[in-house]
Amino acid sequence: MAIQSIELKNFTVFKDLKCEFSPGVNVFIGENGTGKTHLLKLLHTANTEYSSSYLYSVGDLFGHEFSILNCWFYINGYEHPWTMTIANGIIPPPNSQINLEIDSKNSSVFIPAKEILSMSNLTRVADDYKRTIDIDITLIEIIKKAKNLIPDTPPSKLALKIAPILENVIQGKVFFDEEKQKFWIHKTNGQKIPFTSEAEGFKKLGLIWQLVMNKNLAEKSILFFDEPESNINPKLIPDLVDILLELSRHGVQIFIATHDYVISKYFEVRQKRNDNVLFHSMYKSDVGVISESSENFRDLKNNPIIAALDVLMDEVIERNMGD
Repeated sequence: MAIQSIELKNFTVFKDLKCEFSPGVNVFIGENGTGKTHLLKLLHTANTEYSSSYLYSVGDLFGHEFSILNCWFYINGYEHPWTMTIANGIIPPPNSQINLEIDSKNSSVFIPAKEILSMSNLTRVADDYKRTIDIDITLIEIIKKAKNLIPDTPPSKLALKIAPILENVIQGKVFFDEEKQKFWIHKTNGQKIPFTSEAEGFKKLGLIWQLVMNKNLAEKSILFFDEPESNINPKLIPDLVDILLELSRHGVQIFIATHDYVISKYFEVRQKRNDNVLFHSMYKSDVGVISESSENFRDLKNNPIIAALDVLMDEVIERNMGD
């Protein structure tokens, strides 16, 4: 297991958060504003810094409104550099603390909620205007990783297992036109569909195919997936869950954030005996956002997804009884 736990003090919405993770799949739920995406970005950044010595700044990751934060950044008890903002030439004492347990240096991928490969030229815009336009660094990063050319080496065991499943769902394979800097899906019926014209759900699944085939997603890597169910037909949700569970069986640690009942419940019912799935509910308290964890989605005491579903069912029953 790569990322074992995190402890946050005075960081964005977290005053005092402690959370332990599954080596397999971690599903985060919670109302808007409970820091699910912040947590995924932070974990991804910490692992990236730990594994590659690449340095983000707080401003790059969370926007300029957080650039005045100064952080103690610890991995396994050792302090790691985090770019700090200098005010009047003086660095104030740190007021935030991030402690992580990471047991190995593994590559990681962050997939944002919005589909991004149809905007593959965004990397050029970012390079040309990075001083004047605030662009989420994770959007640029995922495009660059997806653009990596597929190496002329045998596909990994993971690719041999996952790629055919994805190809069956998206009805083709992903192709990157290096000259035009655009992504296409070459359909099994011979059609070539540009990502700008493809169905949103197929584009998101096509991104996973590309990352598996170019080995950015490989054994012992980490996948951070923000709202994977967005823009996907509910009929395809079980396929998506099966794909993510299969990735975890091949050593990929997975963190997802979701508001969706269907994908959360499918993780509960589709997992096998030896799968490791852990559900985390993020909710607001008197001491900031805290977390509750359970191996069963239905056993979470603070479950806004179930609460919203109960409200809907009450309205349905009331309406039907009135007919």
